[in-house]
Amino acid sequence: GKLDWKRYNNLRTQVEEPIVQLKSYLKDLKKRSEERVWMKNQSTGELDDAKIVDALSGERDVFKRRGSPDDSNHNSLHSEPVTIKLIVDISASMYRFNGYDQRLERLLEATLMMMESLRDDKRFRLHVFGHNGSSSKIPLVNPDTSLDEATQLRVLECMVANTQYTYAGDNTVEAISLAVEEATKGDLVIIISDANLERYDITVDDLAPLQNQNVHAHLIFIGSLGDEASELASCIPNERAQVCFQSSELPLIMKKVVTNALKQ
Repeated sequence: GKLDWKRYNNLRTQVEEPIVQLKSYLKDLKKRSEERVWMKNQSTGELDDAKIVDALSGERDVFKRRGSPDDSNHNSLHSEPVTIKLIVDISASMYRFNGYDQRLERLLEATLMMMESLRDDKRFRLHVFGHNGSSSKIPLVNPDTSLDEATQLRVLECMVANTQYTYAGDNTVEAISLAVEEATKGDLVIIISDANLERYDITVDDLAPLQNQNVHAHLIFIGSLGDEASELASCIPNERAQVCFQSSELPLIMKKVVTNALKQ
């Protein structure tokens, strides 16, 4: 279960470019959030066409004007920090099938990418939880965790150790349900898992918590036996699931997920 600095640096090298890309995407989100927007229910400015009836009845706040999001209640990255819960699959199958499709390596790369990209970014609050055959919630990172390189290495080591020494079994459904249940409105829950679900008779109906209206939950499959991942992802409504078999694809997926979450 040990990772040495050499392996950590190899992982870091693999995701160096994706980290730069994701940071760039998140920076772009910040710029967009600072763009001027229409602020409604104002006492001065242009008459809001949607408020004509109210104006005729004597209502005063019937105008709209351009302003920055900070001057209104517009939902932007300048409001409360966005809570991101990263739920990672550290079950035995991740270790067992790593030689088949490098799924554990991709999981480590994805986790490292998220930790480093959100490191010291006050707009986000990152939690990382693991799940395996023994537990549906294994705390790995919280918003107060110092995400320096040594800490990142310890987190990755813990993940690898869990995949090697956990009991066989699957708590994917329980982990998703618990994460969504404990989330507050507007939270972003990202679940990274292999698609070893058919073995445990897990169906699309079991993944219903992904459709919760108050939480943006998104499932990313990074491993698959045959076409199981693609077939399952295609059956989950509202683009709440997709497959990712290359770490280079992750920044674009994360950009899409975070952007959609901020629109809610």
